Amino acid sequence: MKATTKHRILKAAGYTGAALALAIVAAANVGLALFGDTIDSYLGLDEVEISDEEKSTVMDDGRSLSERIEAEGLVLVRNENQTLPLPKTTNKVNVFGWASTQWVAGGSGSGQVSGQTKDLLGALQDAGIEYNSDLTGMYQGFYGERAYKGSGTLNSHSAEYCRLYEPSIYDKDCYSQELLDKARKYSDTAIVVIGRVAGESIDCPTTQYKVNARGGEVTVDVTRTYLELSAEEEALLRYVGSHYERVCVVVNSTNTMELGEVETIPGIDSVMLAGATGEAGATAVVKAIWGDVNPSGRTTDTYAYDFSTAASWANSGAMGEGAYTNSRGLYPADGTKNPNVGADENYDSARFVDYVEGIYVGYRWYETADIEGFWDTASNAHGTGYDAVVQYPFGYGLSYTTFSWEVADKTKARTVSRDSEISLTVRVTNTGSAAGRDVVELYCTPPYTSGGIEKSSTVLVAYAKTGQLEPGESQDVTVSFTLDDVASYDYNDANGNGFSGYELERGRYTVELKRNAHEVADCEGASTTYMLPRTVECEQDLVSGNTVENRFTGDATRDGVSIDGSDSGADITWLTRADFAGTFPKKCDPDREMSDSISSINLFNEAQVEADAAEYAELVGTGVYVEGKGLGLGGGVELSRDGSLTSLGRELGLDFYDERWETVLDAISLADMEDTVLHGYIQTKAIDSVGKPATKEVDGPSQVGSFNQLKMGVGYPDGTVLAQTWNAGLAYEYGRQLGREASAIGVDGIYAPSTNIHRSPLGGRNYEYLSEDATLSGTMVSQVVGGAKSAGVYCFIKHLAMNNQDTYRDSLYEWVTEQALREIYLKPFQITVRNGATGFMSSYNRIGATWSGGNKALLTDVLRGEWSYCGTVITDYCDHQQYMNADQILRAGGDLYMDGVFGNGSFKYGFTSDELTAASGSSSETRAISYYTNLRRATKDILYTWLNARATNLLANEAALAEGGEGVEFYVKKNGVNWIRLGVAAADIVTLSVVGVGLARKWRARRTGRAAEDDEGPLI
Repeated sequence: MKATTKHRILKAAGYTGAALALAIVAAANVGLALFGDTIDSYLGLDEVEISDEEKSTVMDDGRSLSERIEAEGLVLVRNENQTLPLPKTTNKVNVFGWASTQWVAGGSGSGQVSGQTKDLLGALQDAGIEYNSDLTGMYQGFYGERAYKGSGTLNSHSAEYCRLYEPSIYDKDCYSQELLDKARKYSDTAIVVIGRVAGESIDCPTTQYKVNARGGEVTVDVTRTYLELSAEEEALLRYVGSHYERVCVVVNSTNTMELGEVETIPGIDSVMLAGATGEAGATAVVKAIWGDVNPSGRTTDTYAYDFSTAASWANSGAMGEGAYTNSRGLYPADGTKNPNVGADENYDSARFVDYVEGIYVGYRWYETADIEGFWDTASNAHGTGYDAVVQYPFGYGLSYTTFSWEVADKTKARTVSRDSEISLTVRVTNTGSAAGRDVVELYCTPPYTSGGIEKSSTVLVAYAKTGQLEPGESQDVTVSFTLDDVASYDYNDANGNGFSGYELERGRYTVELKRNAHEVADCEGASTTYMLPRTVECEQDLVSGNTVENRFTGDATRDGVSIDGSDSGADITWLTRADFAGTFPKKCDPDREMSDSISSINLFNEAQVEADAAEYAELVGTGVYVEGKGLGLGGGVELSRDGSLTSLGRELGLDFYDERWETVLDAISLADMEDTVLHGYIQTKAIDSVGKPATKEVDGPSQVGSFNQLKMGVGYPDGTVLAQTWNAGLAYEYGRQLGREASAIGVDGIYAPSTNIHRSPLGGRNYEYLSEDATLSGTMVSQVVGGAKSAGVYCFIKHLAMNNQDTYRDSLYEWVTEQALREIYLKPFQITVRNGATGFMSSYNRIGATWSGGNKALLTDVLRGEWSYCGTVITDYCDHQQYMNADQILRAGGDLYMDGVFGNGSFKYGFTSDELTAASGSSSETRAISYYTNLRRATKDILYTWLNARATNLLANEAALAEGGEGVEFYVKKNGVNWIRLGVAAADIVTLSVVGVGLARKWRARRTGRAAEDDEGPLI
């Protein structure tokens, strides 16, 4: 359409040329006010008061820590004949495997590692170890950069991104005889790299898509999953195992793999799990291979020989999702585009996944199934029974030295109660010839009655890691827990006592000191039985004191749909310990129809607004929004000045319940509250009336600012590697360092860490998450958050809740028992709340029928109600705002709406100041009360999260100085110059000048009775 035609259309609608120009300028400035804030945050133009030397020191400290985390997180799982460490005289090696040329430093997506990273080859070179460059050159010539690496998982399908590249050892075009002969002469030592990488928005495929010939097409192997060795990798291992004296396999993977072949192929001497190593971690891998580092990591997942033996397997990943057969026209099968595949592709249906395994996830399944004899008939090349099924148990790892354990002390009372603390002190002695660290693990077995409450045969309750022990050196380590930690959630009154909730059933509780989830320590006193004389119904949370009851089941549900599907025709068969053989899921639950009760709340609607408003009837007539109470009519309140907290800001940051919060909120206008809550993408807005500056938040589970940012911190090993350290103190140090780096580049908060559960090895974001266990995950994440807060930086822990797989994550209906939800998927988040977490990010998926970010049962009843959480809940990125709805999050108990780059969030069911005042005594009063009280609450939550981190930093610094140590400076930042804003402003001036000239010309023409040369004014 020509400009003149556009202009005439607008003029016909009532716009003159001048008015049109002014309207465009006004619209541009409104957009700039929102989009410009995003630009400011993205460009990172704030001037941080830190010298180049100070910043360099901060980042150098981070690189050293990155290497230390990898060093402690490496897991040595095989070391036949003490092949490792390699002799110091070994200064030449052959590095096999195409993956050695495309080293995995991190996964793909918002948790990625960006910038320059060191790979294994670079680390060898730095260590003075020569590698066979002819062999490496062949791999580089076979295939260059991994396909879709630049696009990432957010812009590709799993079949595209998760491809395997490995030339066949029999392909003479790649492995010429000359190349192989030279390699054998070059060195008798071989390192074989096995690499896998996955990421956000996909799950690992259960089919292998691979390229095995130079210039060849992608071939498909339907007999193997992406997480198994390919036929080419297996053949390579057979060749290397038979031709080299020493062989070390390094598994450089974001996900757990099936590794049975490393035991059955002769000559595979050692295997090390390196994970994704971050910016500098590859250096630690090389040091470990040569013995300068003694691996002390332990697995955080069960490594099974065959993943299909897992109870969650059949209903996980893309293969584990079902489709609602009558969902056409419902979101997202309503013409909505899938933003996660890099193609013009619509969603084909609404989908669901059934967590039919209940609480039997990871080792809870494998160990309990073993106790129940489920594996008794298993037999293969690896062994019989349990040994034929599990290769490396949860908590497993080897060392270059040996350790003996002695129980030096333990709780002596044999009769216990709910709040009894049970502890063991273990004397760990290094009985070998190399310095090293050990991990002490404590598990508990609760009493179980067949057909009663589902229970795992063993549950991790505490752990600790020793310091570096020299040969002959000992250290006493104390591990403890409260009996309440193993309470079971009886959501359906399975034991028939008329109570639903957490229970500790009477009987024997066996506490075991273990080397891993399967192996009890071989020392006296490793197993102790305690007696609980009567069943305890845990009606109140032991920490918060608040009532705990069903929130998601049956009549207790807020949305009218039970999350176990029992009232919506789902007919789900749940795995039960009373009949493992009859209820073990062998295939995905079939497609089914969506019930009316589910489809009626497919998207947030008017009826839900009314239902929420009804809950505020008791506040009618109380004047919660009259003049003088909010609406920006207060004043004289200042929380910070020149980058530092005022005394009021500090005091409020340490007390969420201080009465002066009301005065602060009274000083904030409705418009400022709305802008703050609605526009939360990588920022929170400045609120001048109370002295709140604009803040900057970025992604960063493995690197501050790794995703879509120009400034970033150091890249760290992935979350799984951090957990594999089993070192809570190191996790705290990591969090503290993340805070230092964030402050150094002008960042106030980070979208990290991530604490969802490794429900299945297929999980695309497993690299961000820590483990299959809630206690380990929650404890480690709590330490990261605490460390970051000590440096003045707040964390938004991801993803609340059940974001355990990524296929079709947008609007995925997830069905689970309330027991599994609470014991497995919510528990790590609960642990972080008890340890001072002040920020969460909700997830894309639904919990039952309702989106997690708009789930009032989750965010209000459990999080803020039962757990007494104080802080902010932000949404994940709102691709489709009709689903991830701003009105819904506000009324559900959410706070920050991640409306995206263009700042286009809005409240459909909001109220202006005048409308709020006019609502008094009207039929809309309860809706007005709901809107404003929640807006006020959300504003307070956001302010508290910011103030609490800064106040915690000041408190920590004072404590450190009192003890003769040093604190962590939170660097002050000031607004920089945004040249883009200035450019737009200059364009506005030019536009207004043109408008002025046009108006003056029209005025002169009318004065002289002549028509203007351009009757239509300036064209814009």
